Amino acid sequence: METFTIYDMISAEMARSVVEGLRAKPRAPVTVCVNSWGGDAGSGLAIYNALAAHPGQVTVRVEGLCASAATLICCAGHTVALENTVFALHDPYILVEGNAAKLREYVEALERYSTAYAQIYAQKTGRPIEEISAYMKRGDTWLSAKEAKEFGIVDEVVNHPCSAALCLGPFQLPARFAMYKTSAPSSTVPPVPPAAPVVASSPVMSANAIADACTAAGEPNLAKALLDRPYTEAQLQARLLEAREIRNMAAHLHLEGEAEPILLAGIHPDRAIHLLWKKDVERDQATPINSAIGAFRTTPYGGHADFVQAASDALAARMGANLKKAHPAARDFQNTSLTGMAALCLNAAGQNPIGMSRPQLVKAAMTTSDFPHLLSAMANKSLTDRFEELSQQHRALCDRADLPDFKTHQAVNVSFLPGLELKREAGEIKYAALSDGAESYKLATYARGLTLSREAIINDDLQAFASLIHSAAHASSRLERDLVFGVLTANAAMSDSTALFHADHGNLDTSSAAVAIAGLNKARVLMRKQQDSSGGFVLTQPKYIVCPVAVEGDADAVITSVSYRPASDTEQTTPKWVSQLAVVSDPRLDLVDADDWYLLSDPHVAPVLRLAYLNGIFVPEVQEELDFDRDVVKYKVRFDVACAAIGWAGAVKMA
Repeated sequence: METFTIYDMISAEMARSVVEGLRAKPRAPVTVCVNSWGGDAGSGLAIYNALAAHPGQVTVRVEGLCASAATLICCAGHTVALENTVFALHDPYILVEGNAAKLREYVEALERYSTAYAQIYAQKTGRPIEEISAYMKRGDTWLSAKEAKEFGIVDEVVNHPCSAALCLGPFQLPARFAMYKTSAPSSTVPPVPPAAPVVASSPVMSANAIADACTAAGEPNLAKALLDRPYTEAQLQARLLEAREIRNMAAHLHLEGEAEPILLAGIHPDRAIHLLWKKDVERDQATPINSAIGAFRTTPYGGHADFVQAASDALAARMGANLKKAHPAARDFQNTSLTGMAALCLNAAGQNPIGMSRPQLVKAAMTTSDFPHLLSAMANKSLTDRFEELSQQHRALCDRADLPDFKTHQAVNVSFLPGLELKREAGEIKYAALSDGAESYKLATYARGLTLSREAIINDDLQAFASLIHSAAHASSRLERDLVFGVLTANAAMSDSTALFHADHGNLDTSSAAVAIAGLNKARVLMRKQQDSSGGFVLTQPKYIVCPVAVEGDADAVITSVSYRPASDTEQTTPKWVSQLAVVSDPRLDLVDADDWYLLSDPHVAPVLRLAYLNGIFVPEVQEELDFDRDVVKYKVRFDVACAAIGWAGAVKMA
């Protein structure tokens, strides 16, 4: 799955990035998250053409504002919009100066762009191009998500947040929306743009050639629907492949008669899946056993938000999650099966589930937004609970950070921080640059896919799914632990070109001291002597013995013993600071050297390791998607995380 985030003004650079990303993964499913005022008209067309020609599945998710050129992106695939999003359509704008000849040149260019936009909107919505053109010429027309769906540029409106990782860029109000003040153009229009979204380097097919190709492919009626715009051979073949895909889907559901109108309307296969699925559900519901009004609740149980929260808590608890604050109504659903949940979701959507078989219930519930969202919430809660339980120990060693994107970021090295200096009366304050001691790091994405079959839902086989989710939690925790101990064992160079543990840093002892009072005293002395860049002593607080499992027993013994013998004829009480240490052992250290161990400070006092996450998401995320062909719900477990060393003063290595 490839994800593009349109969270900025549409520009040539953005278009180039999207096109190159699509070329790099020519058949991968694509999700485009949109929150944009629009921008450059030509770049908007380029992004649309690239997405429309992409062989893989294209899903557009509108998550805020979708205006001007950004609305073209909605026409390139199956478009899902949050119910509180806003849309704006209009003829292309430009703010220019010049003589009459120059202005006439821009008028011609704008008219060509208007024609191209209208053709794209007409193909997406199925409305006559004349109606679309008149609609655009009204000026700025603002639409809600529901109105955009009625208009036809949105395929689905959902009332819960889309699961997506957002990379937020600068977002500025374009000049054309700023009370008509004179300013720089919000979009640039080249003098002679293409009259339609066609790849200029490829020859356009004649009407006869299009008709012959459609007849040869067994789609003679499709030719009439394709003659309203120019097509290259590659574009025509893509449409014929889509036609074959739609007919196969219809045949799979025994709805062959529904394929023809969908093909002639130019509907994308992504949207056709949902239309055919709903037709199948409507057929199942055509002759219900009991259609009496009032035989079942016609309002959601306790309200939508309460129902999803309580029901997902109940399902997560059945999967073994120990929820700290479960919804009070969760007990109402503790014995409700998955098919029972499906019936409640149908009821909340205003459909009568009485008389449906289990397969019919599941199939119908999958067309609602609530049931897939309920399964996703259940998976997220169960995964989060198990992951946090498994990750407590290694996370205790680390500082935590929140990053907004995947760019390289700088962390101030606390070992470099200068101390305060005396400022004499009327004297100048001395400054030090923190960037000189900054460590670089950036996030990476790790993912794994899981599936929940339709049969498992019908059989209420939660334990099988729980095993998958728990395995994902274990894998995510192992990954994070790999990163943490990988930083310690790698001992890579810091920003001063010196290894994390090095004699120059004063945090390396090579005397082969054992995990005992004497060795711990040596390590503590080194830690206490750490100095900052101005010669001041750094505050540290020894808290963790980090060791291989081979010496874990020795470490436990030294901190739990009441007394120890510094010599054969003496005995002393174990120091309080030693008995208050915590032991963290890991076999990853044994693989490098079973004799090396570490003393680490409290990360809140002198941090050494930092775990960083994207946009405040500190646990793996679960996203769901319906696989139409295999009758399964696919789950993607994704984790955006990084670990880096950000200082050396709070750690000592005993080798």
